[in-house]
Amino acid sequence: MNRKIAAVALTVLTAGSVNGQTLSEAVELTLRTNPDILATRHNVTAAEELHQQARAGYFPSVDLVLAGGRENSNNTTTRAAGLDDLRLDRQESSIRLTQLIYDGSATRNFVKQQSALLDAALLRLAGSHETVGLRAIQVYLEVLRRNAVVTLAEDNLNQHEQTLLKIQERYDGVVGTKVDVVQTKGRRAQSKSNLLLSERDVKNGDAQFFRVVGEQATDLKIPDEITGLPTTLEMAIATAFDNNPNLKAAEADLNAAEAARRQAGAAFRPRFDLELGATRNNDTDGTLGDNDDETAVIRMSYNLYRGGADRARLNESEAREFAARETVRSVKRGVQEDVTVIWNELQDILLRLEYLQAHVTSTEEVLVVYNEQLGLGKRTLLDLLDVQNELLRARVGLLIGQYAVLFARYRVLASGGGLMQGLGLEPTR
Repeated sequence: MNRKIAAVALTVLTAGSVNGQTLSEAVELTLRTNPDILATRHNVTAAEELHQQARAGYFPSVDLVLAGGRENSNNTTTRAAGLDDLRLDRQESSIRLTQLIYDGSATRNFVKQQSALLDAALLRLAGSHETVGLRAIQVYLEVLRRNAVVTLAEDNLNQHEQTLLKIQERYDGVVGTKVDVVQTKGRRAQSKSNLLLSERDVKNGDAQFFRVVGEQATDLKIPDEITGLPTTLEMAIATAFDNNPNLKAAEADLNAAEAARRQAGAAFRPRFDLELGATRNNDTDGTLGDNDDETAVIRMSYNLYRGGADRARLNESEAREFAARETVRSVKRGVQEDVTVIWNELQDILLRLEYLQAHVTSTEEVLVVYNEQLGLGKRTLLDLLDVQNELLRARVGLLIGQYAVLFARYRVLASGGGLMQGLGLEPTR
């Protein structure tokens, strides 16, 4: 946007919005209350707990067992002692500690998998911030634009009212004709209709704003100039490849799939555990008195055959890894396409904005000339009304273009994962 166009935009857009709600405030409020954001935050919490569950595999497991009751024994031991039916008060207590020594790196890769899934959840939360924040920006700018259109429509109606007064005065002075009065009233009615449509659009925009943001739109302020935008398409694509949260989440899913495949491969290796235990039994198994044991062993376990389940699980994890890898490629292509389309749209709007500005400028010049020619009798008041209506359409078109440029720039930021930073926001989890 050149300086001239920017000046026009600033004049039109900032009217009556000095002390109102800022764009950053509206986005921040949206992020705090949006149900999609809240749901994604809970998913992050769940991923954190899963990661903690995985890490628990590094620590020892301690089991305590206590039991007590009655025992009625009739076995070789009791019969050898001449007691065919021995009744005892049975008491049992035991404690066992098991510490993993080696499991083929299954636990380590399980932790890596859950860590990657946690990263993916955090990145999807960031992506939700960008998506929801961009939607809030869209409705915010729409409220500003629609209110600005109402201002232009009101000005156009005032011009028609003034022209009608002049036409009526000419007719009362037997200078004009009845047809001029009737035609001017018809033009005024059309102008009033345009204003009513614009006011309806404002109400609809306010409703959309409330749905997205959760508050009524009051005295919204035009956003500050956007900073941090890439200067070329290549830079925009490179930024998106480095920072787009959806792409980074897909890459995190791939890391998780790789770790899951390595974890599945651990089933083909032995497992070693250190076991420490102690038992304190009294009057058990037909034996009077204490029966105590202490153990310290290293236990190896190695599965020889499980019906092919381990091989099938490994094949499954390999297939999921391949799928995750292709998903990354697909998402990367999609990101490149989205960035390219958004960038091209921005450049197109900027180019068209120059022509829209030229249309407004030329129409304003024609209006000045027609006013001069009207005094010389070379133009009619109806000719003047035609130019005024054309000026309204030109100004509305320019206004739409100006807001389209603003929103397109925020879309460029969002495509590169920089929207929150661009707004100066640090969304809380």
